[in-house]
Amino acid sequence: MTMQEYDNKMQSLESEFEVKKKELMKEFAFSNNPHKIGDIITDNIGSIKIEKIKWGKGVSHFPSCVYIGVELKKDLTPAKKQNHTQIWQSNLIKQ
Repeated sequence: MTMQEYDNKMQSLESEFEVKKKELMKEFAFSNNPHKIGDIITDNIGSIKIEKIKWGKGVSHFPSCVYIGVELKKDLTPAKKQNHTQIWQSNLIKQ
């Protein structure tokens, strides 16, 4: 085996590892997700109606979901500007 072959195989293994690691992180985040699209959730900044759910690493050691949706007023109706915002699962107040 040449040095080039070694480098190529090592790079291939590292790429495969990164893909499998991301798959595991995504699986963990979604398997611990208590919410679905259409739910209303609240964090310390405000509330949203979930339109999309993604996942991310965040500040915790464990990956978690990121909820994206339209900002709601205190009476839980859509805000006038219809701004989209995101709430991290780790920041939820009400579930």
